[in-house]
Amino acid sequence: MKRAKTNGFTRTGNRRAMALFMAALAMGTLLTGCGERAEGTSESGGQSDASSSEEQPSGSQAQEGESSNGQEEREVFKLTTHSNATQGDWNDYWLIKEIEERFNVDIQVEMISTDVWSDKLPLLFASENLPDFFLNSLSVTDITSYGAEGYLLDLSSYISQEKTPNLWAAMEETPALKAAMTQVDDKVYSVCGADMQTRELALNRFYINKDWADQILGKQPENLDEFYEYLKGVKERDMNGNGDPNDEIPLGGYYNQVPDPLDIFYPILVAFGFTGRDLEAIDGRAAWVPAEDNYKPFLEYMNKLYTEGLLDPEYFTQTQDQSNAKETNHLYGAYCYYACWVNQPDETIWREYDGLDPMVSEYNSTQIWPARDFNQCGNFMITKNCSNPEKLMEILDWLFSFEGTLAISAGCELGKNPDRPDCGYTYEWVDDSTLQIDTVYPEDEYDSDMNYNYAEIGPDYGYFPMYRTFTVAQTDAGQQYLTENIVNHYADYYKTAWPSTVKYLDEEANEISLLLTDIESYTDEMVTKMITGEISLDQFETFREGLKARNVDRMMEIHQKAYDRWAESQR
Repeated sequence: MKRAKTNGFTRTGNRRAMALFMAALAMGTLLTGCGERAEGTSESGGQSDASSSEEQPSGSQAQEGESSNGQEEREVFKLTTHSNATQGDWNDYWLIKEIEERFNVDIQVEMISTDVWSDKLPLLFASENLPDFFLNSLSVTDITSYGAEGYLLDLSSYISQEKTPNLWAAMEETPALKAAMTQVDDKVYSVCGADMQTRELALNRFYINKDWADQILGKQPENLDEFYEYLKGVKERDMNGNGDPNDEIPLGGYYNQVPDPLDIFYPILVAFGFTGRDLEAIDGRAAWVPAEDNYKPFLEYMNKLYTEGLLDPEYFTQTQDQSNAKETNHLYGAYCYYACWVNQPDETIWREYDGLDPMVSEYNSTQIWPARDFNQCGNFMITKNCSNPEKLMEILDWLFSFEGTLAISAGCELGKNPDRPDCGYTYEWVDDSTLQIDTVYPEDEYDSDMNYNYAEIGPDYGYFPMYRTFTVAQTDAGQQYLTENIVNHYADYYKTAWPSTVKYLDEEANEISLLLTDIESYTDEMVTKMITGEISLDQFETFREGLKARNVDRMMEIHQKAYDRWAESQR
């Protein structure tokens, strides 16, 4: 057995800030068939050998609330979920079995491939063959639309200090939680969780080879000019010591569909005063960042890096896997990733990389770093087809308890899983707000505790809503290093580009959706061409006129109305 720290960082994140209001369909769960009864089920939820009333002695009669074999009936909740290659069979997950035992329910799971999930989901609503509830399976637009149309229940009447004490306490402690789940019409169609650890609020994670910087500059770069000199030094020297002075790539990454933590635009954009990739509230004004004045010098800087070979020439064309391979081969002088050790097995090498304090420039002298104001974790929605929403709310409330949060985030406590009695977690409080969690997993079968958990214990981070405000003390060397990277370099400079709790009316979201496709596609095309030099930066005003022609002003007008409503609610 091997001891490890439960993985705490999220592997999700959308590239576009626009995902704050139009989140893409996230990996989640969907449960169907509420109200059915499972007679003669065993404790694990499977059929028992004596489930038929014909097998009972002549004249026997089951009491109300019991099955014909004398066991209490379990209410069936059929779960349909989209699944990926990292997950095991949901029917065998310890977490599902734990919920079944605690609440005397039978959860029967149908798994659907993520490849076809987006096609299957609309059919459920079109046919009204709806599940009992969803877990993190609907976009914000879906929730707004289907809620207003009556397909999703308004859960506000089910939430109270008496009925849902754990959820209520979380909402009292973190007001943004209530704001995040409340619609413009004050209804609650979806209850989300929150992971408010300081580390998890960082939107982007940037790494620089601190050993190379010491050799080139004698220190870490503090502004864009020094960063440029560092990148030049990486290009001109054999920094990795492999005998080839030409294989180093000063600044690496990839462009297409890159999630926020991996997006190398952010560490440069902050020096120009932006923490948003696209949408940002600037002094209370809704702004499309690529149309702002300071975006032109940003493009000039990026063009300079690209033209001089300081930005990977394959940045705009390569895949994530191709970029990852370059990290593994120790070629990057600076890059963004979830953690510097993910693609680098050699600890000596990954420890060369560290976070970098936010850079400044002549355009912005204030250090800032992109951050979430609220880190949503999971979503819980009940549909109109559910005949017993009260039971589901009991389960939901347990998820918000300390015990439920540990079950979701750490798995099963050591010794309490009959299938794996030697595996699980132990914990102790380091101080009033810091929890140390140690995990034992079968290292002869899995290469990490994370992969073990995903295969046997429960699904990936972000399916089930949970509430975590305590800090997880890192005992694993890599996890501890990641926390230090973020806390030491970025946490003090957190700034949110756009409030996550801004809400949109249904017609507003629909109009933005129609406008965004053309605006975003045009922005990507022109930004790429200006950075690569395919078109001159003298065309920046032409680019801005092109945005106007695609009604970017109208889109910002809608965002402004939603932002103003949000600002008023904060007073």
